[in-house]
Amino acid sequence: MTSGQQESRPQAPPAVTAPRTFGGYLRNIGPGLVVSMSWLGAGDLVSSSVSGGNYGYALMWALVLALFSRLFFTLAIARYGLCNSVGDQSIISGFGRLWRHLPVLVGVLSFIAGFILQTYMAVAVGTALYHLSGGFGGQTWGVFDWTVVTVAVTALMLWRNNRYTWLEIIARATVAVLVISFVTAAVLARPDLGALAAGLAFDLPADQGVFSTVLVAAAIIGAVGGSAGNLMYPEFTREKGWHGPAFLPLQRVDLLAGVLAVIVVNLSVWVVGAEIVRPYGLQVDGIDDLAEMMRLAVGPAGPWIFWLGLFFVAFSSFPSYATGYTKILFSGLYESLPKRRERYRDGARDPLFNVLQIGVMVVLPLAFALPGLPDVLVLTIVGSSITGILAPIILIGTIALTASKRFMIPAYANRWWMNVILCAVGVIGLWAAYGTIAGLIDLAR
Repeated sequence: MTSGQQESRPQAPPAVTAPRTFGGYLRNIGPGLVVSMSWLGAGDLVSSSVSGGNYGYALMWALVLALFSRLFFTLAIARYGLCNSVGDQSIISGFGRLWRHLPVLVGVLSFIAGFILQTYMAVAVGTALYHLSGGFGGQTWGVFDWTVVTVAVTALMLWRNNRYTWLEIIARATVAVLVISFVTAAVLARPDLGALAAGLAFDLPADQGVFSTVLVAAAIIGAVGGSAGNLMYPEFTREKGWHGPAFLPLQRVDLLAGVLAVIVVNLSVWVVGAEIVRPYGLQVDGIDDLAEMMRLAVGPAGPWIFWLGLFFVAFSSFPSYATGYTKILFSGLYESLPKRRERYRDGARDPLFNVLQIGVMVVLPLAFALPGLPDVLVLTIVGSSITGILAPIILIGTIALTASKRFMIPAYANRWWMNVILCAVGVIGLWAAYGTIAGLIDLAR
């Protein structure tokens, strides 16, 4: 091998040591913020406000329990990458030990699901910027024009080698903006502290419509462990150079910080919904109604605060999805293409990576911001159907791998109580995924 060939070979990242001090933990928090902020979206803001309007403070506990269930499952997924005994880089590689074609299936389906999410996020960022600019660009083309700007900035950012650093910077800014703005709105809405405490203490409202509130609570808790978005977290921790059991404590603190931020934001929006949507009889059908809700809660500055929050929610997710889901795809593909993995060592170094990350996940969603685009219900059904396929694979695969002392370092395999929790959340998640698909198919008929 010539010296030139040696120089072109990808170099291993510098070794990273696990922190041992509180300050070290704080400095290293990052991947948990990136992935948790990507979990948020306009849909979460709508659902939390609608839940507050429909149920008041009751069922808030279900939202908190759902997010902690997601924390528990995501930690199990990430723990496999740090503590398996067979040399797998991630749980996606581990899926191949259950069935050799499983990594490719998970990678491809996750990438498709991520693309569908990107179509929403692109339009959400464009919509937020359109309103923040005072309607610049006009009612017909304004959202599209601002989506073009979003796509261009995102593509430039992700083309650079330090793209993950930018994802972390955006996530930190998003946490600060969302927590400050929505907590302020919740305080100004003057919440009933007694009802708020009851809502977090397993309070159940009276049944509404054809579904019992117990089933509604189960639906909120379900469909979290099997989300393909959970697979992004170990991809981001590898970007930080976290390898081995020594990083488990940091990983727990890191993801917990992100989940707590999501809980605070969602509960704040829920409080505003309980105090504004229900008393004023406001109908929340979309994000424009949320801007009106914030106006009633905060005053004239309310809509501006909301559009700023929506911008950060969507813009944090847009590049994170593009990178995270493309990494998941390559993690799966490389299990079937070992020679390509040996050549590039990491998907992000593969020339095809940017073609898919930027061309498919960033630029192509721009088409869905065009004026007069037909209803995207069919796309929603496809995305939910993919979720329904992936959920049992991810749930069952995670439990099977992390519970096995054959694949895990024995000291880090699941305890019996971990298996009980994972199985319980898994059953609820499968039921919720089935219900979502069935409901959307009925709606399309």
